[in-house]
Amino acid sequence: MTRIQLVIATLGLAIAATGIGFILKAGPASAQEALAGSWDVFNVHAAPWVDANSDNKPYLNEEIARGRITFMADSVQGPGFLNCDKAHFEVMKVPPEYLFQGGLTDPARQAKELGFAEGDILQLSMSCISDVADISMDFDLIDQDTAVFALDNMIYRMKRVAAE
Repeated sequence: MTRIQLVIATLGLAIAATGIGFILKAGPASAQEALAGSWDVFNVHAAPWVDANSDNKPYLNEEIARGRITFMADSVQGPGFLNCDKAHFEVMKVPPEYLFQGGLTDPARQAKELGFAEGDILQLSMSCISDVADISMDFDLIDQDTAVFALDNMIYRMKRVAAE
């Protein structure tokens, strides 16, 4: 191998390694993009961990149940306390045992009943410190256009709003 071929090969490997590093670093941003845009809440029901004898009764937040939530790069527009000008997002893939902060009593079965496929689930954790409230909330992607979140022992199901 000539010196020029060696330099070209080395540069090629360096470029490839940089590209792979960029792809790995872009993973969380790309995953966050999976939830970017507007979502309408279309269904709300009691969480599966609540039973008739439970002291933790479900509470329906009417404003959120009729709401639209829009995820942007560093903020969220939504009803009430979900509105956040300076949101921090963390995206990860989690097993069913992590859904709803570990609240499912039979995670694999209940995740399937909620519509999740087997395997890890894309989860967007949002935290926000604002004048209204400091919140931390997880949004779990069932499929490309359906996501859920839990609040006050209720499961809120959202559908992606088609781009206009």
